[in-house]
Amino acid sequence: MINHNTITETLTELLPGDAELLVQDSKHQYLATFSWPINSDPERPHKRSKTVLLKISEIAMRDLGEVGNRLEAKALIDLETYLKNQLQLFKPDHNNPKGKPEPTEKWEISSLHFLTIQKLVKGVERRMF
Repeated sequence: MINHNTITETLTELLPGDAELLVQDSKHQYLATFSWPINSDPERPHKRSKTVLLKISEIAMRDLGEVGNRLEAKALIDLETYLKNQLQLFKPDHNNPKGKPEPTEKWEISSLHFLTIQKLVKGVERRMF
């Protein structure tokens, strides 16, 4: 079953080794923030990347939990592919002055991300948005 631990393990594998990942304890939705040190400013050796707030909605978490054994691997691959793509497109550098918090970028995952793993209903076509 895909749950908070599964998602956290997947995310941990994808993030840089020195990333700081904080997962909020929530029974319904998945909320996590992460950032890591970047070496983009010689005058600020401890400068951190933008912070990412990852939110997986309550409905998406319920859908992931009910996907069943047969489709679980596909759902996890879809989630991992989405996260890899987001990390590839992510620009961690920022110009916030020293002493100011890093900017936050939100990544939200809803049930629409997992339409392809949902069971087909005979006579109903699913359109991708």
